[in-house]
Amino acid sequence: MHTIGIIGTGFMGSSLAGAIRNTFPDLRIGVIEKDSQRLQIAADTLNATDYTSDPAALFREAQAVILAVKPHDLTTIASLLPDGAGDTPIISVLAGTSSRQVGDALRASSVIRIMPNLAAEIGQAVIGITFPAALDGERREEIRQLLACAGSLLEVEERLMSTVTALSGSGIAFAFQFIDALAMGAVSEGLPYAQALQAAADVVASAAALVTTKQVHPQEMVSRVCSPAGTTIAGIRALADGGFHGTVMGAVEQSARVARTD
Repeated sequence: MHTIGIIGTGFMGSSLAGAIRNTFPDLRIGVIEKDSQRLQIAADTLNATDYTSDPAALFREAQAVILAVKPHDLTTIASLLPDGAGDTPIISVLAGTSSRQVGDALRASSVIRIMPNLAAEIGQAVIGITFPAALDGERREEIRQLLACAGSLLEVEERLMSTVTALSGSGIAFAFQFIDALAMGAVSEGLPYAQALQAAADVVASAAALVTTKQVHPQEMVSRVCSPAGTTIAGIRALADGGFHGTVMGAVEQSARVARTD
């Protein structure tokens, strides 16, 4: 690839573009953005070229275009492309919008659907991705390499994208809630919040690192920490009494229901 397009430079679009720029400094980035302030920021921070007045040119010149607008803006984007998107692959970040819906609206022959999360900003997102069956292997690998700069890729069938949206896109917010709750518990026992928050974040990061490094089931790790009649099992009992597992599972399930497109 030598040119990548970005339509919409809000938080997610600019985060993906920033990760791409940091990893591929020689890649040309073209943007379409109706907000003049965001457009200027993209020019200053990404060395991006403005295609807002000529969207069709971006689709002619780019090897892929990331579509990072709100779902309700899809018809507006379609109106800018009287001849459609053609053969240029579109990487859609539109929540709750199927590849078919994007393809039909933009008359695009190839739509790759992704769902990053907030950590794309620092290159550590979990990115759900689904490819159209007709996309060739070489092009798939190019897109995998492009997006891997923003985090790890979780390739699934499109019917599971709502699940990935809940697990990754929404799940990071659930993790923030847990970190804050963990810190607030320490505050209630006398630790200043600033210290408690840093420690809570480090504890959660270390737990995640152990799960991925040791390849051990989380419940086995729990059992290693719990001594008979000890402090940890007392806390685990409190979580169980509060319905911790069921509540978190329910949060993922409810988010998935809202994200579902079919």
